[in-house]
Amino acid sequence: MCLSGTISTAQIFNGMDPFKVSMLEKPHKVALLTSFLEVGTPPQTFTVVFDTGSDTFEIPGKNCTTCSNQQIFDWDKSSTYKYIDNGDGLWLQFATGTGVTPVNSTDPDWTMTMWQVSDTVSVGGLPVLDVPFYLIDFQSPAFSADPFDGIMGLGTAPESFFGKLVESGFPALFSFYLTPHTVGKAELTLGGIDHSKFNTPMIFSAIHPNAGFWTLLSSRIVVNGKTTESLSQERRVIFDSATSNLVFPKNLTEAIYALISPKIRPNPQVPGAYGIPCSQLRSLPAIIAFTFPSTSGTPFNLTLPSCELNVGPFASNPSLCQTVINAWEFEFDAIIGGSLLKHYYSTWNAGNGTMGFAKL
Repeated sequence: MCLSGTISTAQIFNGMDPFKVSMLEKPHKVALLTSFLEVGTPPQTFTVVFDTGSDTFEIPGKNCTTCSNQQIFDWDKSSTYKYIDNGDGLWLQFATGTGVTPVNSTDPDWTMTMWQVSDTVSVGGLPVLDVPFYLIDFQSPAFSADPFDGIMGLGTAPESFFGKLVESGFPALFSFYLTPHTVGKAELTLGGIDHSKFNTPMIFSAIHPNAGFWTLLSSRIVVNGKTTESLSQERRVIFDSATSNLVFPKNLTEAIYALISPKIRPNPQVPGAYGIPCSQLRSLPAIIAFTFPSTSGTPFNLTLPSCELNVGPFASNPSLCQTVINAWEFEFDAIIGGSLLKHYYSTWNAGNGTMGFAKL
């Protein structure tokens, strides 16, 4: 089913009240959940996407000449701003975009150059002092179309905003209620779990040690009740809140599609994307279940329902509909994004090294 839940109070850890951050959708080609935060003293407001697939926080600086569609940070107006001299700055390349179009890791369309600073950052009314982040000097044109100013990484690294929050004594966990856009009221809870958002058991799984991301080990993938030898091999799966689709190695992508329909084919006009005539997609069953080990030792499934298969028509060919799994052109970990996460209330706990999921 493609539904969701209700509202109330969050569980309290370490005697500290969790902070709730309301998320919103902006007009865009995909359902993209963003929120507001404030940087500096006095505060300057920015719209960001929360990204569990990265550790860094970056917003445009006032020197950026390619950031005309975004709000820019003026450090001269902040009394708490500090410059961090770490050499020649940072060049950053993103492995996935925020939309549904595949991104190759060598694609120059998704790059930034920036330099490190620190300042006070407030999320959901919660101020954190001396947060290290990056000011963008240059961004490639692909970022200009994004309906947000910056990216707030929620990775596990101690130098991230989340790491600084934990360093200040806050509980080392956060939770996402990533609803479908027809439901709304999506929410990030910092430091707690809002049990009113779900009425099913929450199942926990240990994150893969030293993976550098929010990564779980999956033992198999089942498609419409069937699997294959290649789909039954253990693999690492990264959970990325800022990626809309699923992104798998090419051989894995095609093994899954082979169990759905032979008519799902690569779209040569959009490398890495697949499609099928829209007229043949509407009633096509495509239930994809990913099996993970729970902390109790019992395997459990996270399931992508059939309604997520259809991403929508390709702009270059409206009679052809894009399907939800994109392919890497190289061997890398699998990535699960918002298409699946919005069907579960999820908890990300760096303190005990687990992720938890409750079906909505």
